[in-house]
Amino acid sequence: MHHAVHATQARLAAPLRLLRSFIAIVLLAAALPATAADRTPPEMRLGDDVKPTAYALTLRIDPRTEPFTGRVAIDVDLARPLDFFWVHGTRLAVTRAVLETSAGEIAATASAAGEDFIGVQLQRQAPAGLAVLRMEFNGRLSSTASRGLFRQQDLGEWYAFSQFEATNARRAFPSFDEPHWKTPWTLTLEVPRGDKAVSNTPEAARTTVDAQWDAVRFATTRPLPSYLVALGVGPFEIVDGGRAGRQQTPLRYVVPKGRAGEVGFAREATPRLLAMLEDYFGIAYPFEKLDSMAIPITLSFGAMENPGLITYRANFLIAPAEREDDRFRQTYASIGAHEMAHQWFGDLVTMRWWDDIWLNESFATWMADKIRSSFDPAWESGLRREASRQEAFEADRLPSTRQVRQPVRTRDDLATAFDRITYSKGGALLRMYEQRVGEVAFRDGVRRYLAQHAYGNATAEDFFAAIGATDPAVARSFSGFVHQPGLPLVDVQLDCDAHVPLLRLRQQRFLPGLRETTPQAWELPVCVRTDAGESCTLLKEQRGTMAPPGRLSNCPAWVLPNPAGTGYYLTRLQPGALAKLAAAPLQPLEAVALVREQTYLAASGAVPLDELLPLLAALARDPRAQVLAAVAEAAHSLHPALFTPPQRAQWPAWVREHFGAAARHIGWLPRDSDTDADRKLRLALLPLVTLEGQDPELSGQARQLARAWLGGDRKALRGQWREPLHAAARAGDDAFVDQVLGVLRDTRELKVREDLWGTLAYLPDDRLLARAFDAALAPGVDLRESMELFSEAAWQPQAAPAVLRFFAAHQAELAQRVPDEMQGRFPSLHANVCTPQERAEVARLYGPGSPTVPGRPRRLALALEEIDVCLRARGAH
Repeated sequence: MHHAVHATQARLAAPLRLLRSFIAIVLLAAALPATAADRTPPEMRLGDDVKPTAYALTLRIDPRTEPFTGRVAIDVDLARPLDFFWVHGTRLAVTRAVLETSAGEIAATASAAGEDFIGVQLQRQAPAGLAVLRMEFNGRLSSTASRGLFRQQDLGEWYAFSQFEATNARRAFPSFDEPHWKTPWTLTLEVPRGDKAVSNTPEAARTTVDAQWDAVRFATTRPLPSYLVALGVGPFEIVDGGRAGRQQTPLRYVVPKGRAGEVGFAREATPRLLAMLEDYFGIAYPFEKLDSMAIPITLSFGAMENPGLITYRANFLIAPAEREDDRFRQTYASIGAHEMAHQWFGDLVTMRWWDDIWLNESFATWMADKIRSSFDPAWESGLRREASRQEAFEADRLPSTRQVRQPVRTRDDLATAFDRITYSKGGALLRMYEQRVGEVAFRDGVRRYLAQHAYGNATAEDFFAAIGATDPAVARSFSGFVHQPGLPLVDVQLDCDAHVPLLRLRQQRFLPGLRETTPQAWELPVCVRTDAGESCTLLKEQRGTMAPPGRLSNCPAWVLPNPAGTGYYLTRLQPGALAKLAAAPLQPLEAVALVREQTYLAASGAVPLDELLPLLAALARDPRAQVLAAVAEAAHSLHPALFTPPQRAQWPAWVREHFGAAARHIGWLPRDSDTDADRKLRLALLPLVTLEGQDPELSGQARQLARAWLGGDRKALRGQWREPLHAAARAGDDAFVDQVLGVLRDTRELKVREDLWGTLAYLPDDRLLARAFDAALAPGVDLRESMELFSEAAWQPQAAPAVLRFFAAHQAELAQRVPDEMQGRFPSLHANVCTPQERAEVARLYGPGSPTVPGRPRRLALALEEIDVCLRARGAH
């Protein structure tokens, strides 16, 4: 019995011992700090427990190799005691971390979690208050992307560059990578001896580290968010640009070795642009210097407004003297004005969060147009503004389009925030409200906004308040536009049946081929011009009326709504009204806006082609070059799918009938007597008449000129090679492809290379296109450059299906070689196909089951809706 009792006690004791052991383990685990792997990283924002107040950052970079190292000391303010917090970091390995506090130094473990975060686990709890976070880390320069820290080769030399907007500073160093944290930065770059280094501020000291490395320390910056920190390393040539502006700001041009002679126009134009912007803002340039740096190739951005160090895709900033044609000059003036405007609007005053990035980019877009118009009035900037408004219409007509001020809660939201809604629609709204408020009052509101928030952050509400300081109704109206998506359509009907003529107005959201499910209304400043004058009203409801200008008893001979195209809305007229406008005495910008709006409506299926084509035919006889150019561009933009088979068969003859004589008169080759309007007319007429009109005489001339140019006679086309090469490519063969690829192998001129890749998009058949596509994807070819071929081909109706087939067949290879920043944009490349089968293939290729890439789901939805618009318009006509 004695044995049996002990056995029973043993059986009962075993579970109790296990239970006690389990409890002890749980208690021990609770006492131990959790690791980053045990915690869920944030979706985007870090929260306010830890606030950065200053950075001291050192990076060791050799552009000839991918690995880099760094160390950072971040002054922080802890809002409460804590033993764990997050910082941003992407593909960085942290080798040491420590937090220096008032209670002493606390060792830490830093572990990556998720895509964009590093968890910092302290060995003991840190007290609230000021501290310094020190981290040592390493990463890699990208040789394929153009974000974070990346490297590129030009003329045999390697260079390192940065691009941190929107959330790519975290790829270069651990940080609190959010725009509302503006702090001073002290940057030191350790670089190979002989290399130059540049950043946002002037160089403060250069010292020797050892036999191979120098340390370049830069002056501490004014408060900046992480996305505006910038740098460059390599054997640059730095061209002195003198001093300019109210404070005699030093200007420099930082270019790859061997290209110092290519900054002529930038040196000439930048001082003027700076002075014009200072005059408008009433504030001197707010940073210590202004460098302009050329990056050979960029993806997903063309230029970046880093304070003190603006970066440009090289062919926007530099060109050999013989290539500085008007197109290049206008491009630099526009982009330079845009980026320099950001030095005040974006850099001096920064949005608090990314939902207000529209304000930065809209303002810079609008400001660039204003400055460009003053820089050279002959450049017809009013026509450029109208083109920008139409670009916004393209995006804003779709059901899934976003509002201008779109909440940014996810990486997908941010990946699609830099689009035509942000730039073009926002810029068009600023133009509309400047007209409503008055130019001087609007400028004073801008100055008030900048003065109130200098070197800090602000929101859209702050801007609305500054603009509407004298009229709060303006702020409410403006806010109504940016907080709802969509493009207003105003139907205008003239009613002369009663004793007093009346214009009946009706507004609705424009959704081509779809019905508006939820009625929307905007506060629209609607203006009309008639043969008796101009008048305006404010349309606040879905329906309204207004009296036409002139004597109340007279019915107008014609009615032109939104005469200068300043209002952000489309107008649709009653049947027969376009025929009357075709004979009306319209100003050039009025005629251009009318043609573009009505062509856009016809392309969306909202206006019959039978009404549009007579308008185009009538205005094709207009002797004013800018009007004729707009009509030619409108005709060229019509998708072949919109035509019935008989209409399509007659289309080349129709084009030759209405545009052939003018095209042959102006010819391919520029003349010394050409005005800017003449040059634009040539670029509009000749492609239309050769590519669409199939004019044998002009096509033959293009082939002859292209052969000479490709054969080495670079003077044959007098600097205007792109359009003749496109026309020659349409009749191209294997020998033509060989010749283009041969020139690509031999030339190092960046703009020429870009245009040669684009030329191959115009080849006449699928076999030749496939050969060109294979060449673009060949081993050793830099896809950052050759993607120009696919981008250009995607917008050619005859080539767009071939692009889709190629991407479907090479999906795996493209995913491996193309950075995901570009992969997210792939669906947009297929928005120009127009059959149900092609739509289904786009949905299959990028829909469920495809790789997850930021921005792709939204861009897929928009691309499918673009295709749907074409399919519905095809049915409507």
